[in-house]
Amino acid sequence: MKTPYWLLIPLCAGFYQLCAELPADLPGEEITQEYMKWVLPKDTVLTGTVNNKDQLSATWYDKAAKTWDSPPLSEQMASVRAHIPLGKGGIFVPKFSDLYRTPEIEILDPEGDVVTSGAMGNTFSVEAGTYFVVIGSGSHRQRLVRQVVVEESKATPVLPEWSGLTIETLDSNSVPFRGEYEIVRIDEFEPYGRGFGADPTIGEALTTWILKPGTYKIFGRGQSFNALKNFVTVRLLPGEYTKFLLIQRPDDYTIIGGGTLDLSPGTKLKSNWRYGANVGGTLFFSGKIDNNESKNDAMNLNLNVRSNFWLSYNKAPYEWISDLLIDEGINVSDLDFFSKLDFKEFSNATDELRITSLFIWRVLQWFGPYGRTEISTNLFPRRMKREDKLFYLLNTDSSQSGTIDSSSTFKLSNSLSPLMLEIGAGANFDIIRMRMFETKVRLGVGSTMGNFPDKYEVISSDNDSLNNFILLQQKEKTTNVEFGPQAALSTSLHIGRFAIASAELKMFTPVVPEMRITRPDFDLQTTLSWRLSRFITLDYDYRYILVQPDNIDARVNTSTHRIWLRFSYSSR
Repeated sequence: MKTPYWLLIPLCAGFYQLCAELPADLPGEEITQEYMKWVLPKDTVLTGTVNNKDQLSATWYDKAAKTWDSPPLSEQMASVRAHIPLGKGGIFVPKFSDLYRTPEIEILDPEGDVVTSGAMGNTFSVEAGTYFVVIGSGSHRQRLVRQVVVEESKATPVLPEWSGLTIETLDSNSVPFRGEYEIVRIDEFEPYGRGFGADPTIGEALTTWILKPGTYKIFGRGQSFNALKNFVTVRLLPGEYTKFLLIQRPDDYTIIGGGTLDLSPGTKLKSNWRYGANVGGTLFFSGKIDNNESKNDAMNLNLNVRSNFWLSYNKAPYEWISDLLIDEGINVSDLDFFSKLDFKEFSNATDELRITSLFIWRVLQWFGPYGRTEISTNLFPRRMKREDKLFYLLNTDSSQSGTIDSSSTFKLSNSLSPLMLEIGAGANFDIIRMRMFETKVRLGVGSTMGNFPDKYEVISSDNDSLNNFILLQQKEKTTNVEFGPQAALSTSLHIGRFAIASAELKMFTPVVPEMRITRPDFDLQTTLSWRLSRFITLDYDYRYILVQPDNIDARVNTSTHRIWLRFSYSSR
């Protein structure tokens, strides 16, 4: 009996399907040549070009990378490996440091449209093709533009031909504060605007300038571009990261000095811990003799010892640093000290003990809570020399008769007087970070607690009979506690290449010891800098301060206007 042909059709179809089906995929992930190139990029400038014309030697890159706080290019790319979708490529722009903020980069297509933007140290996924990376500080027209050709399934690094510059502002006692300065490139007389230091009391981070290599002039606020005082210079080399210290007076931002010096390089304790110390001292003797009088006019022996110890921890997103400062200076003006060894003959020149601890949690690129504590006091009693006068002691009620003291020195206050404790916490927000406009907000609370033991203060009197005396009035022991929320708003606007506008508003609302929610303190400062021509710049500053305590004598309500018309010319 023959099998009907119509029964063979499904049998043949099933056999064909069985033979044609592919086996199941093997477990694991296939390692392609493109993947290997992505994971292990050659850490040398030969992997790309700097200006699409000239190739640079590997020696240049190796020397520059040693100045970075961040790892070399290959390690950065391996540590921040990003998923590159199928059919796309990537662009990687390295960063110089993990600690400080840098201007955001923009990636443009050949038509000039922004494809993506973000922070340095990241891989940006884009379609294969040609792109332009825009990076740098200053106005949009002052930024650097680099062309990058992106291949599919490959991350292309942009080699840092530019230079990085971080400027930390300190006072003469090495205490960081929010100083202010201006920066201009000398060879082209091209101003890049104003910069500010970071206030460590509010967990503020320094900003790294991304600039073209060259020589730059850093000068005080309101100075001319070709000023011969109140300025310092720094030379920036391609690919190198420079940390610059700028020493200023906190009251008027006058530049005292500066240089490329790292005060706290530290020694690694473990992978993320560092510690270090700076210890130094001076011994100075001076004597002046008036030969006409045949006597010694002045004899001084000054001894100063300054020590600074620190311990820090840095592992993204956490930063913690503690610092101990001991600064002691002693005047031995009586040479008989060496025979009598009487410590009462000492008079203090400087006496400071300060312990600071700051913790920052940089949750996001634009957001970071912080907490801070500080203890400050003095180690030794404070003494005063009477010279050719006598001490006249008054009680707390200055109307009472006093006591005459003929000692060579008098102790004005005891050791650990006063003893100050400061505690603060809050957060920094980068609300807007655009090409031409930036806005930052700081919110937090702060408290200051002070203990002031009994002491004597020098006072003045209109009584002519007391001219031959140094009047010292006794002050009773007291304590002081202040607490309240504080906030600040900072904005900056770059108007083309020729104008910069900035404003900062600070507000403090004490609730202890006096409740002043409806009467807060304000501090508003605005600046407009307009470059009228290559040689002429017009600046306008406005500051408004309003302090409204219950004590009428302590109230402040002032407005200040300042206008500068600055001229500069060079034959360059």
